[in-house]
Amino acid sequence: MRKIDFFLDKFSLFLIILFPIGLLISSGVSETITILIAITFIIKSIFNKNFYWLKNKYFGLLLIICISLLLNLFFSENFTLSFSRNFFFFKNVIFVFAIIFILNRQKNFDLIFIIYLLIAAIVTFDIYFEYFLGKNILGFKSYDPNRIASFLGKELKIGHFILGFSFISICYYFEKYSIKSNNHKIFGFFLIIFFFIALLLTGERANSLKGIFFIIALIILSSKKHFKYKKVFFTSIILLLISTYFFSEKIRYRFNVILKPILSVGFIEAYKETQHAAHFYTAIKILEKYPFFGVGNKNFREECLKNDYHNDGYKRTTERCATHPHQIYFELLSEHGLIGSITLVSIIFFILNRSIMIYLKRKNLVHLASILFITVQFLPLIPSGSFFTSWSASIFWLNFAILLFYNNKKS
Repeated sequence: MRKIDFFLDKFSLFLIILFPIGLLISSGVSETITILIAITFIIKSIFNKNFYWLKNKYFGLLLIICISLLLNLFFSENFTLSFSRNFFFFKNVIFVFAIIFILNRQKNFDLIFIIYLLIAAIVTFDIYFEYFLGKNILGFKSYDPNRIASFLGKELKIGHFILGFSFISICYYFEKYSIKSNNHKIFGFFLIIFFFIALLLTGERANSLKGIFFIIALIILSSKKHFKYKKVFFTSIILLLISTYFFSEKIRYRFNVILKPILSVGFIEAYKETQHAAHFYTAIKILEKYPFFGVGNKNFREECLKNDYHNDGYKRTTERCATHPHQIYFELLSEHGLIGSITLVSIIFFILNRSIMIYLKRKNLVHLASILFITVQFLPLIPSGSFFTSWSASIFWLNFAILLFYNNKKS
């Protein structure tokens, strides 16, 4: 029994360490790793006859989300489209508690975060490499000359990877080493700037805005033992933003696409000319048609094809269709209705509120980073990927697991 237990623990640790690399390979690989982590944890629980995690109050709250998704499944316009996402969502809950279990051992905790920091640093270096040389270190090249793909090749979402891994990793470094000497602290500041500029250079506007919010909130909410000279650091971030905008033609182009129309015709008219506005309008109209349970998870892509949602008041109304509305609230409201949306958002926000209260007492910087990552995913209006897509969902639930790890941890 002990040998099996030992093997399962080491196998889980290996999978968790491999997890970010799986994300860089493909969604399929990362999804497979997520499932294997969940299955391994269930097998371990069966062998040890210990399902203590079922009694955890956070498990109960996440289970309510699972039940809400099953309810959404039965009201979906296309049952088949919704089935896999809704029925198998439970794997994310198991994944969360599997991560928490592994993190409870300090050696595992340190090893995971050191490797995550190393992987984040390699990916960040690769972003600089591609920005200046036009292709990444493996020869991958973005199809959009103003955006960076890095190891993801044709997928332009490496900024989300940086946002999901770099800041929790650097906060681990600060928590572990910055109090030892000023040299460690200076190196930590260098790493933050190193990651932050790379995030801007990806050309991903939404993730850049989330990163700006993240950094500002991190500076404001962190303790003085980590960020003693907050005003200096805050000023440095502002100067970096201004410098990147003026010295990078690619970044200036990406943001001027938004800024120039706003300055020319005003925010509302400029907004109505965008494809995102067509998505959002369609999502609102779907909500009006299916107010309680929405059209069903993953069903936006079919419902949006109907002529009911054509509106010439939106310049790109013919481009209103996509796999999802590209904004988390509009996705939830259109596909899950008021009941599903309120259920999911209220539970996540309740846990976030609880997490913030715990952080303010204990002041752990890694905990704060996980809180901020979850928070920025729910910023209003800023475009986002689908909440339920396996790739981005995996990063979300990893950070959520870290958040719950600190919520459950005794002071």
